[in-house]
Amino acid sequence: MAHTEHGGHRQFLDAAARALISEDDIWQVETLAGGSTLVARTDDGDEGVVALIEVGLLDATVTVDDVLRVEALAAEAGATALDGRPATFICARREPARDAIQAAFLRNMRILNVRPIGANTWGHDEAVLSRQQFTQPPDAPALSEQQWQVIHDGGGNAVFHDRRWIPIATFSGLRAELAWREATEVSSAGSAWGSWCFEMPAGTVMTVPEQPPIPVTSVTLRFHKEMCRLQATSEESAFIALATDWLWG
Repeated sequence: MAHTEHGGHRQFLDAAARALISEDDIWQVETLAGGSTLVARTDDGDEGVVALIEVGLLDATVTVDDVLRVEALAAEAGATALDGRPATFICARREPARDAIQAAFLRNMRILNVRPIGANTWGHDEAVLSRQQFTQPPDAPALSEQQWQVIHDGGGNAVFHDRRWIPIATFSGLRAELAWREATEVSSAGSAWGSWCFEMPAGTVMTVPEQPPIPVTSVTLRFHKEMCRLQATSEESAFIALATDWLWG
């Protein structure tokens, strides 16, 4: 079973490497020992990009331990992208563990998912927010409407810390979780909507750039999902297209 699984990963990785090179011939690719990890480098010298793509977890439920393992591989390979963009990617068909999504975002990694939307057509789900609401503890200092507006405007860059000031989640990571969830309500216009409440551990504070820390007990996001079509005709090329979207923006 293990031999077949590794062989399948190697075939998938070979196809992904071909898709990456056919998309842009600036890449030099290599497969790490084990046959499930692709490292791709551009030929731009000091300004080059090094991307790491892990496919060994395609049919597994990605966990925090998996994220940490791939992070170590990425550090060893020197994975880096321009302008602080993510350069380390885990390809997954199954929904990851919630804490794995947050662990990936906190380390500037991404867990990728694509799915077929027609014959030789692939895409990925994206959560589009219509409303966000932050709940504070009863004894928290009251904030003015203007302060809340600033926080809402900058909420996309929010980071959540536990009582020991250890980052436990990001707002972007919460949005990423929504893309894996079903939107169950249907509006009169026919769009599917959902509302999800993320309960935070006691003592959690939210930090937003240029604002003091804000104690929060929960975050509620109302959203709908949109299918974003990828320029791809196979599953392997779809994963590559999504990875390069993150790499280059």
